[in-house]
Amino acid sequence: MTGPDPHRFPSAIPPSAIPSATQRMLTSGRLARRFALVSLMLGVLIAILIGASLYVVSSRHLARQHLANVEANASLAARQTEGLLDTLVTTMRDLAGNSVLATALVDSAGKETYLVPFLGSFNHIASVPVAILFTDFEGERIADNGRRSGTLSMVPADMTWLRAAIAAGKPAATVIRQDDTEYLLAAEMLIYSRTRSPEGALLYKVPLDSLVLHPEADLLHASEEPPPLAPDMIAVTVPLTVPDRLSALGLQLRLKAPGTRAATLLSWMLPAYGLVAAAALLAIYIGSRAVGTHMTRSLRELERLAGAIATDGFTGQRAQVRGNDEVSALARGFNAMLDHIAAIQREREMRAAEEITIQRTLAERAEQARAEAESARNEEERSRQEAVMALMVAERANAAKTHFLAAASHDLRQPVQSLVLLTSALALRLGDHPASALVGSIEASMDALCRLLDAILDISKLDAGTVSPNVQTVSLGAIFARLEEEYRLRAAEKGIAFRSVPTGVTLTADPALLERIIRNLVENALRYTDRGRILLGCRHGRGRLRIQIFDTGIGIPPEHLERIFHEFYQISNPTRDRGKGLGLGLAIVDRLARLLGYRVHVASRPNRGSCFTLEIPMPALPPKPAAPAAETAADAPQPGRGIALVIDDDPLVREGLTLLIEDLGWRAIAADSAGHALHLLRDQPRPPDLVIADYRLEAGATGLQAIHAVEAALTEQGQASPLSVVLTGDTAPERIADAQASGYRILHKPIAAKEVAQLLSDALLDGPGRDPAPEGAGRRNPAILPG
Repeated sequence: MTGPDPHRFPSAIPPSAIPSATQRMLTSGRLARRFALVSLMLGVLIAILIGASLYVVSSRHLARQHLANVEANASLAARQTEGLLDTLVTTMRDLAGNSVLATALVDSAGKETYLVPFLGSFNHIASVPVAILFTDFEGERIADNGRRSGTLSMVPADMTWLRAAIAAGKPAATVIRQDDTEYLLAAEMLIYSRTRSPEGALLYKVPLDSLVLHPEADLLHASEEPPPLAPDMIAVTVPLTVPDRLSALGLQLRLKAPGTRAATLLSWMLPAYGLVAAAALLAIYIGSRAVGTHMTRSLRELERLAGAIATDGFTGQRAQVRGNDEVSALARGFNAMLDHIAAIQREREMRAAEEITIQRTLAERAEQARAEAESARNEEERSRQEAVMALMVAERANAAKTHFLAAASHDLRQPVQSLVLLTSALALRLGDHPASALVGSIEASMDALCRLLDAILDISKLDAGTVSPNVQTVSLGAIFARLEEEYRLRAAEKGIAFRSVPTGVTLTADPALLERIIRNLVENALRYTDRGRILLGCRHGRGRLRIQIFDTGIGIPPEHLERIFHEFYQISNPTRDRGKGLGLGLAIVDRLARLLGYRVHVASRPNRGSCFTLEIPMPALPPKPAAPAAETAADAPQPGRGIALVIDDDPLVREGLTLLIEDLGWRAIAADSAGHALHLLRDQPRPPDLVIADYRLEAGATGLQAIHAVEAALTEQGQASPLSVVLTGDTAPERIADAQASGYRILHKPIAAKEVAQLLSDALLDGPGRDPAPEGAGRRNPAILPG
């Protein structure tokens, strides 16, 4: 029996990369032994990969679990500290407002009889040591709780700070350092119903360390830099929710804990894994050797049959066929080859007769094809004319649809805007009233309507051409990781798996628009997948980068593949259930892809799943220089009282916006036109700090004209121009482009209460000579496309 041809079984490893002895072992000898050795080598490789994966996964899980425990302890300690601070501030506020104590302060006999003993009982509040001192309106001591010596005694610097707080006339708090110890020093004004003016002050002093119950936790404030950590330590910082009197201190609780190590995991996992791997490799070798011997039995029989035919000639021999595997298929092919040799001559005779028939048939078909070609040319011309007519009809329909959506969106945004503002003002005034739950339900319903209007606005912005890509260097792996972190738990709630394939690809693109495309495709996959998994990954090929989203959802029938990128088109949502989306996500994906020069397409099988592919040319456009960083929230001024001018011809929107601004502590001036606004400004002692004008006003006027008129009037009086904001409910592309070209800040209706509060804060930040905030700053929905 001759050995097998080594060229028929090439090694998986190049011969130049392995020693010659190993090469001979893998390419010569019996198939059974070679099969067993290759199986053993593959088993070793798999065992190494599985072991490394288990180690990495176990180490990461241990680190995440440890960090979660530290965060839970930090949160618990923070809540305890918040409770102590709340109790302390509440107690001091009640003491300051107690009318009986007010009487005792001015009555020397009462002060000595019951005030001083009463204050002496307040040496500790909620187990926290505290020093308390009552003074008159000039800061002179009247009575205290007996702590006149020791670390908690009041020093002259404390009294100096108190006199400054009394001069300000409002409660104050600060953190001081005395003898290497930090103290909370706070003052409450003694204002009684009789005079409504400060008659004195209550000063109290508390050690900061006594407010933290966890031994490894520290209480930090805004003016203190946290101490550096040791290399083997970790820290978790939790901002504290404190009463308004202490909010300016920026108190935070910081909990330190040692880091985790993987040595304990290795001590038991590696020996156990090694024992299991050794037993598995032995079983693989023995089993593979037995299987290889059984599989090569039929091959040896085929070798003997071929030798007999070569020696004695073909006399009708047949190979024995066992089973239905690859070797049995080879035996059947050998038998078919023997049958083919006998049938060759008969086949040649039949082909000669068939050739004559084919020639005659070809001549007949040529004549028929000529006639069909003439008919096809006529049909093609008719189809071309019909296509031109259909294109014209489609363009008119698309223009009509755009104008309809713009008009409907504007008419809807006006009442929705008034509902949003009036509901926000109602929520502020109700507070903890039982009816506030109904306000929350109303806000949830309006939020769903706002999402629909914002999606229509996205479509209109793209159609208007006001979206300009901000191309810069983007890490695709960072986008994948962020999306996996966001959607993994949501997918798990539906009982499906979501995973992204890590990648180190870096490209030049608009990061916000690129992430919006991928996010919409992931949202679509999550919405229509109820079992299985969703996979996000990318691959290179032929000068293009392909980002692909695979799912095992309901799939898309072939006849719907071209229409799923149209607005409001949904296959499996005949009842227009809001939980299944609005039918605008894929339309936005298609427009964004065309804006960026990308190509998006889909392959799908019903009841099996879909694969959406985004093709990006590589290399992409060069990146633009990075824009200067925006001011952080820490640099923004605190909201204060100012004057806001509201110009809107809709009385409900005007009333709702005015009520909300006044509830936020500002004074509001409401006008329904530019002339009305100028008339009201003539009676004002100071110019407005903020102007909010609706884009559409009565009699065809616009908010831009009203703002220009107000600025011109202020300029004539030698006053600086305030921050100006244009509100618009239009989604018509030409209206969006006009508003965008004005240079003013543009906000799209409906706006929420927190956006109005942000405008009031920005009005103090954006003084004369400063650049206005970017369009869309403070929007409720960050997914709205930038203008």
